[in-house]
Amino acid sequence: MSSIEFLAQNYEQVSELIAGAIVRRVKPVDDELSESEAQKAYGTRWLNRMRDAGLAKFTRISNKKIYSRLQLDCLKAAEREQAKLIIKKNN
Repeated sequence: MSSIEFLAQNYEQVSELIAGAIVRRVKPVDDELSESEAQKAYGTRWLNRMRDAGLAKFTRISNKKIYSRLQLDCLKAAEREQAKLIIKKNN
């Protein structure tokens, strides 16, 4: 992968995260995901692993667990970056 492709991917990731932060400020309800929605969007095993590690935080509204889409997107982005560093280190 060339450095231009690498930078383009990073800019795309950052812009998506910034857009998510803007949505969260403008319309906070759009940032909220129920546990079942989060499991469908991010995968049950991944969500459980992040929650068990204390990284995915949720709030309770009545009897529902509510996750932040922005926070989960940030965790996914961090995980991708970590994987890239590991791959780069091994090559």
